[in-house]
Amino acid sequence: MEVDRGGKNKVKSAVLDTNVLIYVFTQKVDILDQLRELGFKKFLIPDKVFEELKNLSISLTGKEKRAAKLAIKLIESCKDCEIVESNAVGTDDALLQVAKKFKATLITNDKNLRRRANEEGVETGYLREMKFVEIEEI
Repeated sequence: MEVDRGGKNKVKSAVLDTNVLIYVFTQKVDILDQLRELGFKKFLIPDKVFEELKNLSISLTGKEKRAAKLAIKLIESCKDCEIVESNAVGTDDALLQVAKKFKATLITNDKNLRRRANEEGVETGYLREMKFVEIEEI
């Protein structure tokens, strides 16, 4: 991996939240390709997000359950994706911790999390109109 463990990016990286990984399949949007077009080369998934997807793949039903299972398969098969360990207690804290550590952009549709990230100096992006990735300036 080309992301320095000391937090110095050699490549532009994005940290992906559970909701955007689910939207890849529920909204049929190729978020990874859109991010690649914006110059992102590496996709970081906090271990808490991966655990959350596993739990959702068991607890949800129908389309959402299938989307969670497909998101897990996507992460496991994506050569540009890496599951990153975090010592944070919750998923939101893990997302912020990983984004700060790797100086990466946090991609989430959670408005409160984006606001918190921006307050803490983390660049964010979201899926606008459930179709297009948009990066927000801090």
